[in-house]
Amino acid sequence: MRFLWLDTETTGLEVTDSAAFELAFILVDSGKVMGERCFFLNPLSETIKYHEEAGKIHGYSEGDIKAFTPESEQVPRIANFLTEARELFKDDGSKSEKMAIAGYNVEFDIKHLKALLERNGYKFEDYFSNIVADVFIQVKKAGMQKALPYLPDRKLGTVAEHLGVNLKNAHDALADIRATREVAAKLYKRGVALL
Repeated sequence: MRFLWLDTETTGLEVTDSAAFELAFILVDSGKVMGERCFFLNPLSETIKYHEEAGKIHGYSEGDIKAFTPESEQVPRIANFLTEARELFKDDGSKSEKMAIAGYNVEFDIKHLKALLERNGYKFEDYFSNIVADVFIQVKKAGMQKALPYLPDRKLGTVAEHLGVNLKNAHDALADIRATREVAAKLYKRGVALL
């Protein structure tokens, strides 16, 4: 099965007035990492705003984001990457395989990736199957199965620290998604399935 691990950093929470400005991907095919990519873009417009509360979390200013490549130029590159990821050759000689998507509380990231693609004339469904692997749900299962003790919260940083996963650059999309994959692997070794 082909998984695309995804994390985003956004200008705010809601897709109606905020958007992803950093997207990190790790492509995994049959358990093997095929590559990592990180894209920065400027989605700010009359409708897409910078929200100070979000900036306090990820540390990027409005000026930082405005300096990135405009969304209209960067999204075709993202779509090209998604096309290449979907069309990697498989062992049986076949080519195309829609990807499962994975991440931490990944519905948030999916919502922002979908909106980004749709604003620029692409369809999320062209690249992804309906399989979603959410490590946040795996963490909740781990708590119910007593594979994790009671933790003060279920944030990625808290869980990663408990499991001994390095997450020095929290809220850097690539660092977050690497840590997410490692958390998922450690929980799997404790008998908690991701799917």
